[in-house]
Amino acid sequence: MLKKITASDLYEMKFLSEINYNKSGSKAVFTVNRPDDNENTYISSLWLFDAATEQLSRLTADGKDSRTMWEDDSTVLFSSPKRAKAEKDHTPFYRISIHGGEALPAFDIPAKVRNIKPVGNGVYALISRISIAEPKDERPDHAQIGVDFEVFDELPFWFNGEGITNKTRDIVQLFDSKTGELKDVTARDFKATGIALSPDGRLLAYAGYALDEKAVYNRESGLWLYELQTGKTANLIPQASGMIGSLTFWGDELFYTMNRLQFPGVNPAYCLMDVNTMQVRELPYFDGDIGAGVTTDASYGGGRSMKEVCGDMYMVHTVRDDSHLCCHKKDGTVTTVVGDAGAFMAFDMACGKILYVGMRDGLLGELYLRDLESGSEKQVSSFNKEYDETHAIVKTERFTFTNKDGWELDGFVLKPVGYESGKKYPGILQIHGGPKAVYSNIFHHEMQMMASRGYFVFFTNPRGGDGRGDAFADITGQLGGIDYEDLMEFTEEVLKRYPDIDQENLACCGGSYGGFMANWMVGHTTRFKAACAQRSISNYFTKAFTTDIGYYHNLKQIKYTPWEDFDKFWANSPLKNAPLAKAATLFIQSDEDYRCWESDAFQMYMAMRSRG
Repeated sequence: MLKKITASDLYEMKFLSEINYNKSGSKAVFTVNRPDDNENTYISSLWLFDAATEQLSRLTADGKDSRTMWEDDSTVLFSSPKRAKAEKDHTPFYRISIHGGEALPAFDIPAKVRNIKPVGNGVYALISRISIAEPKDERPDHAQIGVDFEVFDELPFWFNGEGITNKTRDIVQLFDSKTGELKDVTARDFKATGIALSPDGRLLAYAGYALDEKAVYNRESGLWLYELQTGKTANLIPQASGMIGSLTFWGDELFYTMNRLQFPGVNPAYCLMDVNTMQVRELPYFDGDIGAGVTTDASYGGGRSMKEVCGDMYMVHTVRDDSHLCCHKKDGTVTTVVGDAGAFMAFDMACGKILYVGMRDGLLGELYLRDLESGSEKQVSSFNKEYDETHAIVKTERFTFTNKDGWELDGFVLKPVGYESGKKYPGILQIHGGPKAVYSNIFHHEMQMMASRGYFVFFTNPRGGDGRGDAFADITGQLGGIDYEDLMEFTEEVLKRYPDIDQENLACCGGSYGGFMANWMVGHTTRFKAACAQRSISNYFTKAFTTDIGYYHNLKQIKYTPWEDFDKFWANSPLKNAPLAKAATLFIQSDEDYRCWESDAFQMYMAMRSRG
């Protein structure tokens, strides 16, 4: 008998990431991550894929191994802070032969490395995290910064997933592993957002922004070109044109995306620059961004989403409710290479073969190998096979419907485990975050756990989501309006199509933007008898003025500041209608979530409790 899915099942799952082929394409290294309950962290190990035999072998034992690079065709470099206690603000790297033996120390970079690219001859280009704060007062019995107090005199002063970021900078550096020399490329009052190396190793492009005397991050970045031999720097794009995103060399030209920040979630322009003349042309690609916008709670780790191969650029895109790999040519032609339903995640390519992490058929992620010429595909890993085969994973049922404004929306439904026709079951509406994200028919641990507990689970992609272009994504100034209407219309459509859902026992839940919508719903409808607001938003005054991205993202999302239109600002806050709420509501919140700060959950909770 298949096991029902529980919360602790998370610790049985393995998540794959970071695929890198060696130069000859004979081997690829990738990372396998698993959650560890005892240490409250992710344990990571390196594995090897043999292109000739299509077999997998383990390269390192459980640790914190990541940031893989090939030193040569048979030697892998990787960072691993757990192997030896690293010095503060250092990043140790190790090397290991694919033919066997233990990993040995390679070099130690005296910096917090956030991005690294090999230049050649033992030199590496880095983005390093530094602090420009005043030295700590080390006198005994004196208050210590970071222990007794913090200093906030910049925006942002903290950032989600990073903690306190006040007076931190991400600078570009060069590290010589032979001499240990670390050389600054940018000023130390700089925030780098991306680096790229030319194929001939002569040029280093970097994007970012110099902070002004007010130290306010406004998202407008510039683009610079650094000559590695001479040390000369040229500014290619001034720091006032928009936000430069993905950055890489495409042959001898520089490819980048430019987000002009018209509204939160706007898709970027695709640009190609001749670095000699600085002439730029926009490529007529489709209305979408780079990367897999399909959301799931059953993945971990990053990986490549863009690579140039034989003069063509391959990129991952979200298309409707799936992520695809597409081939782009400089003439603007775009063809889909991998467009199967599901999630296409980290990948690499060599010798006409694509090796990638995919989530297929509603199961957990595995490695897949696709032949570029024939289009044939095979699964080459089975890390989650035992779990998939022994647990009651419910297949997602998909349908489409048209809302009142003429948009065709995608609907997804999970039936309860052990479903019996004619029997009534409670139902749960799940709402994704973002709002620029996408649900698909892939595995979601939380949803599968709910189905195992006897619930119908249903979810859709309302307006504001990804994969449908700017017209669909732009809900600026309309949060709680057309998106809420889409979700309510979808709920009624599901109830029509699935009469075994008990209409008197419905709940809604979601996190981040989904938490905002859960809070919104309990104050605007009595359709749901219960709600769970996770890392939620209730008050846009506090959201905009306490969180890491509130002062620019959320203010622009609402479209007004409180000083311009107080009533509009308050009207967009779920807290306004909290006294009308009737649904039993659970708040789940982290005190280290700086994107959706805990004060919003407290306010909603207190407002509802104080009103009975």
